[in-house]
Amino acid sequence: MVVRLLMSDQEFSIPRPLVLRVEISAEQAASLAPLLGGQNDVEPEPISAPQRLQPISDYAADARVTELKRLEGDLEQREAEFEADVQFREDRIERWRTELEELEQTLDRRERDLVNYVDQLQGAMSGNDGAWWSRPAGGDGGVR
Repeated sequence: MVVRLLMSDQEFSIPRPLVLRVEISAEQAASLAPLLGGQNDVEPEPISAPQRLQPISDYAADARVTELKRLEGDLEQREAEFEADVQFREDRIERWRTELEELEQTLDRRERDLVNYVDQLQGAMSGNDGAWWSRPAGGDGGVR
């Protein structure tokens, strides 16, 4: 025998608890606290009210102006040190660049001298028709 349960049969359905969710704003929480069993010891601050600036005393203003002038002087000192450091580094780089150019010119000159010397040696060897190669090494080491 097969027993079928129908959804319309209330006696076979499992009862579930009802969940109710409520959102309460901060302004309403203080007024609901006595109803929920809490105590309202703290008066809520108005959130939307802008806070006003309180005037400061002349002494506090003078102290603040003095502090700002000191900070401005410190900043100018740091800026001057930074500028001097940058200038020093730029001068050093320029010296290095000049030295490098001089070294490159010296290297180019030496390369040209070496090429000229090799050309002279090759010309001297080819001009003797092999006589330089045919001489045995002797007391003069084969050098004329």
